[in-house]
Amino acid sequence: MRPILFEVFGVPVYSYGFALALAFAVSTAAAALASRRHGIDPVHVIDLGMITCVSSIVGARLVFVLLNLSWYLEHPGSIFVLTDGGLSFHGGLAAGIVSGILYCRFRGIDRWLMADLAAPYIALGYSIVRIGCFLRGCCYGVATDVPWALPASELDDIPRHPTQLYSSALSLLLFIYLYSRRNHSGFKGMLMFQYVFLYSLVRFAVEFVREGERLALGLTLAQWVSLGVAVVALALTGLLSYRFHKTGGNVVDAEAS
Repeated sequence: MRPILFEVFGVPVYSYGFALALAFAVSTAAAALASRRHGIDPVHVIDLGMITCVSSIVGARLVFVLLNLSWYLEHPGSIFVLTDGGLSFHGGLAAGIVSGILYCRFRGIDRWLMADLAAPYIALGYSIVRIGCFLRGCCYGVATDVPWALPASELDDIPRHPTQLYSSALSLLLFIYLYSRRNHSGFKGMLMFQYVFLYSLVRFAVEFVREGERLALGLTLAQWVSLGVAVVALALTGLLSYRFHKTGGNVVDAEAS
């Protein structure tokens, strides 16, 4: 683990913060380069990238604090300390989607096209962020004796499942899959629904070997949330696909404005 990557004039650059900034920069730049294929001005993508950078961090932190409210009530000064991680991806994704919808509405951009454009690069950014988690030593797995176990926790040197790397690798595979589907012939916005569904499945699977409190049926809170999100995303995908084919491809046009 390497929580501090390097120093600039004596100021530490934290691995998690660096990975987070790199993820937004790479994802936004890549999406901007691909935007003209979707008929979207790259300037709008860059603007939206900056807006979602702020909104998703706020949303991710807010949900994480609410999920750990008892601890933060005892340590209120830690609420605004992000160098140690502590972000909920579902919270960040929700805030990013809401801010994206509002921005597209304000600019008169088809939000479904923007969603299709953004989906692969959200997966790419998430893959980069999880590398920062590994270097920081947060979001670690349970102790294990598998050959690839690593001391992946900031709290001890016990060999554990490197769940941060599992998430990073699986999210990279999601990026490759979604990118290969960028010219799909389904309803507009389908890639975003697919991403939300597939990410939820990945998160559900990784949670089995990630350290965390077990609730009903031995599942973590993140697993229950992931199940709920996956069910909703799958249902909406099925419904919109049905309406898309039934109406000859006009289902989303009436909903895009």
